[in-house]
Amino acid sequence: MIAVVLVSAGAAVSVAGLGGCGTPTVGTPVTVVRELVPPSTTTAVVVAPPPPTSVVVVEPPTTVTRAPVAQRLTSCQRLFAEGYSFEYAFGAWVTAGRPLGWDADRDGYPCEQSYGNRN
Repeated sequence: MIAVVLVSAGAAVSVAGLGGCGTPTVGTPVTVVRELVPPSTTTAVVVAPPPPTSVVVVEPPTTVTRAPVAQRLTSCQRLFAEGYSFEYAFGAWVTAGRPLGWDADRDGYPCEQSYGNRN
């Protein structure tokens, strides 16, 4: 029996006469033939890893819109605009110490320009 054993790519190939169990038969000459096996035709391709991915986040410009400057309201105008009654405004005037700025004609009745003449 003749067997061909390939050891590895580029290695020698051995041919030997082996017996039935894999042992040489007595008296059978053993012939060794060496032949070079060309390197494998499979080519390893090295692929470079992709460049690191950069994410650039651009914030949208921030716009600040300011409400138009409202004309400055007097205390009486503010109370009237917020829906307070004349009785409440009168009590607030007394609590604030009867400031002259609330009583334009100095007759003892505040906020007459906002709530109307009360005397």
